[in-house]
Amino acid sequence: MKKITSNGFATSMLVLGFLATLMIVLPALIVKDSDTAYTGLQIAFGHEFASIGSLASGEIKFNPIVLIAYLLPLVGSILIMFTKKGYLSATVIFFIAAVLLFLTPQFTVVTVTLLGNPNVIDVQWTYGIGLIIAASLSILGVLVGMVRISKQR
Repeated sequence: MKKITSNGFATSMLVLGFLATLMIVLPALIVKDSDTAYTGLQIAFGHEFASIGSLASGEIKFNPIVLIAYLLPLVGSILIMFTKKGYLSATVIFFIAAVLLFLTPQFTVVTVTLLGNPNVIDVQWTYGIGLIIAASLSILGVLVGMVRISKQR
């Protein structure tokens, strides 16, 4: 059986980080008991889902924490490519990304504006496939990093 070299760990973490970040284009949050789903891009950058002129509108606000959560795995994997011993830092970054991704529903703010009065509403979310895959790939990145760190000792 062929041994996995340090380069194999770096490559696998790079692929995991890239794929986790790529999941931003898939459905991240789904409104409970509905078919309405929003992608990670819509959750991170904001999205107006309803508009009736100046009378009423509904939108998901720009969410920098979700944007950071999706970009952290890529940052962690690139860190490994440019530093010799960045596995500990990258592992921590992958862990933070996984936690932030699982907390995405708590960070998502939805407002409904009626006659110029904005109201924040509480939406019951369920996890979408993109969010689940991104968080799972981040957890795999943590595990690969931990294996690499344990092999280094």
